[in-house]
Amino acid sequence: MRSPLGALLNKAAGGPPVPFVSRGTRTVPFMRRRDAEQQMAAMGAVGTLFAIVQRTSTAVAEVEWKLWRTAKNGNPDERTEVTSHAALDLWNKPNPYMPRHEFVETFEQHLDLTGEGWWVIARDPRFSIPLELWPVRPDRMEPIPDPVEFLTGYLYLGPSGERVQLGRDEVVQLRTPNPLDPYRGMGPVQSMLADLDATRYSAEWNRNFFLNSAEPGGIVEVEKRLSDAEFDEFTARWGEQHKGTANAHRVGLLEGGMKWVDRKYTMRDMQFAELRNVGREVIREAFGMPKGMLGTVDDVNRANAEAGEVMFARYLVVPRLDRIKAALNHDLLPLFGPTARGLEFDYVNPVPADRELEAKELTSKAEAARNLIEAGGYGPEVLAAVGLPEFAFGRPDADPDKELLIKLVTAAPAALAGTILPLLGIEVPPPPAPAAPEPAPAPPAARNSLSVFDLARARAPHRPALRAQDQAEDDDGLDAARAALDDALDQLLDDWQDISADQRDALIEQVRAAVEDGDTEALSALTASSEAGAAALTAAMAALWGTAAGQVVAEASAHGATVEEPEAPEEQLGAVAGAVAALLAAGLAAAAGREALRLMVPGAVAAEVAEQVRAFLVALSDRPLRDALGGALHRALNGARLAVCALALEAVPGASLVAAERLDANRCAPCSAVDGRVFSGLAEAQAAYGTGGYRECLGGVRCRGTVAIRWDGAQ
Repeated sequence: MRSPLGALLNKAAGGPPVPFVSRGTRTVPFMRRRDAEQQMAAMGAVGTLFAIVQRTSTAVAEVEWKLWRTAKNGNPDERTEVTSHAALDLWNKPNPYMPRHEFVETFEQHLDLTGEGWWVIARDPRFSIPLELWPVRPDRMEPIPDPVEFLTGYLYLGPSGERVQLGRDEVVQLRTPNPLDPYRGMGPVQSMLADLDATRYSAEWNRNFFLNSAEPGGIVEVEKRLSDAEFDEFTARWGEQHKGTANAHRVGLLEGGMKWVDRKYTMRDMQFAELRNVGREVIREAFGMPKGMLGTVDDVNRANAEAGEVMFARYLVVPRLDRIKAALNHDLLPLFGPTARGLEFDYVNPVPADRELEAKELTSKAEAARNLIEAGGYGPEVLAAVGLPEFAFGRPDADPDKELLIKLVTAAPAALAGTILPLLGIEVPPPPAPAAPEPAPAPPAARNSLSVFDLARARAPHRPALRAQDQAEDDDGLDAARAALDDALDQLLDDWQDISADQRDALIEQVRAAVEDGDTEALSALTASSEAGAAALTAAMAALWGTAAGQVVAEASAHGATVEEPEAPEEQLGAVAGAVAALLAAGLAAAAGREALRLMVPGAVAAEVAEQVRAFLVALSDRPLRDALGGALHRALNGARLAVCALALEAVPGASLVAAERLDANRCAPCSAVDGRVFSGLAEAQAAYGTGGYRECLGGVRCRGTVAIRWDGAQ
C-alpha cells in the first residue's frame, strides 16, 4: 500500500498519485487503436458524414488567430498584439508543404472522426525551438504509458512497418477524452459505426436493386437433377442472354420442363429511403449539427437558419477552437523558452452577432441616455456612462442634447431610427435634401471664423454653440495636423525596422562573444549605434516641421494675415532626435543584456543563447518605440505651430492662443481641463506645449495636445 508521503513525492516529481496502468512491469503493451482506420474510411463512404466533417473542419480552419502579450492585471482588453514571433510564423506556415488552413483542416478531420488529432514537431538538432509541425494519422500513433511517470513518450508506426520513438516534447495530442482510456480519445463516429454500416449497406442494396431493373430475382425450377455439364451450360447461356442492364426485360427460354418461379417482395423491401433518412438523423445527432447547416431546408426558415448558424459557431466551432488554443498555449508555446513568456494565442470569435439583441441593447441605452439628460446630466458624460459613442453637436437655436441624440440614432441603421426616436419623444427628422452647390468663398477680409476655443465652449451647457461653417474650419485644420503627424510616424516606423534590425545584429554578436568568453560583466556594457536612428528622426522632424508650419501659414492667409514661414531649426531638432535615438538604442541594449544574463547558465551554448536573445528582442512590443518617436514628431509639430503663432500675434491685432486637445482621441483629466484655455501670451503657451504635448498630461509623450490661434479681430 502506498504511503501518503510516497504519493506526495510522486506527485511533486510529475507522476500521478494513483496508478493508471499495471505496476507489475514497466514493459506495457502498446496501445494501438484498431478502429481508427475504419472510422476515417467512413468519411469517404457515407455522404452525410463527409458533409458534417468537411463543414466543421473547414469552419475551424478559416478562423483567424493572433498572438498576444498578456496584461499584468490579466485583463484581456489590455493585451497587446504581437505581430512578429517565431511561434506565430510556425503557426501560419506549419511546414513547407502546408499552409495553416490545410494543416488545421487535416488534423481536425482526424479529431472529428476518431476523437484524436496529432502533431509531430520537427527541430534542427542544434536548437530546441520547433521549426515544423506535421499532422499524422491517429492509427499510426501509440502512447507509451508508464506505471510511475504516466507517459514516457510515443511510438509512430510508419506505412512500411518502421517504428519511430518520439519524446513527449516532440508530440502534441489533441483529443476528445475517452471515459475508459486516459491515453486515447473517442469521437462521434465510434458511437455509430453500426448505423454508418447500415446506411452504406442500404445504399449498396438500392444500387444493386436498380441494376436488376428494379425487379426481384426468381428461381428456375427443374424436375430432375442436372449433371455438372448441363448446369454449367445452362448458367453460361443464361448469363449471356440476361446479364447486365442492356439485357433487361429480355424474354427467357427454358427447356426440358424448366419453370420460372418469381420471388415476391413486400413494400417494406422497398423502404430503404426511409432507412437512409434515419441514418442521416443519427449522424447529425451524434455531431450536434444543426439541420440547416447541411443545406436541408424543407422545414427551415430564415429565423431558425440564422439561429442554426449561431448554434453551429457557438457549440461546434468554438469548443474545437478552445481545444486548439489549449494545445498552442500549454504544449507548443512553452517549447519556445523565455521568448514566449507572457504570450498567448487566441482566435477571433467566429460566433455571428445577434442583431436582434444588439437592436434591443441600443434601444435600452438610448432610453437610459434620455432619462439621464432629462434629469440634468451633461450629454457627453451621459453617453460615456451608458456606453454610447460621443458625437459633436450644437447647431444655432437648437437644443444641443437633443441634437446629439438625433445624430446618435440616425447614425444607426434606418430601420432603428424610426423606432428609437419616438421612444425618446423626438420627432423623426425628414431625410436630408440633396446638397445644393456650395457658394463661392467669401473674401478673406469678410471672414470672422471662430476657433477651436469656441468649439470647446460649445460642448458645455454654459457655452454658446458654434456655426457649422466655423466648426468645420477648426476641424479641418486640426484634422490636417493629425493626419500629417500620423503619416510621418507611419513612414518613420517603416524606416526604423531596418535600423532596429542592424542594432539587433550588433547586439547579438556582442552577446555571443560574451557568452563564449564567460564574461558576465560584458553584458552590462552592450551598445547599439544610434547614428542612423538620429539621422532618420532628424529628417522626419524637419519635414513635419515644414508641413505643420505651412498649414498654420495657410490658415493665417485665409484670415487675411500675411505671415512668413519660419525655417526649421535643424540643429535644435537634431539635438532632440539624437537624445531620443540614443535612449532607444540604450533601452534595446539593456533589454538584450538582461535577457542574455538570465540565459547565461553554466554550460550554455553561445550560439543558442544569442538566437534566444534575438527572438526575445524581435518579440518585444513596439509600443515604447512608437511612443518615443511619436512624441519627438509631435514636439516638432508643436514647435512649428508655436513659431508661426509668434509671428501671427505680431501681425494680427487681437489674435490670441488657445489650448486645443482635439488631436487626442482619449483625453486625461488635466488635458480636458486645459482644453479651450486662452493663454495670456506666447510664453505661457510655450511653457505648456513647447516640448510636445501638454506638460501636465498623464499620458506623457503620448499626448497630442496643441495650440491654435483665435483670429478674433483679424482684418
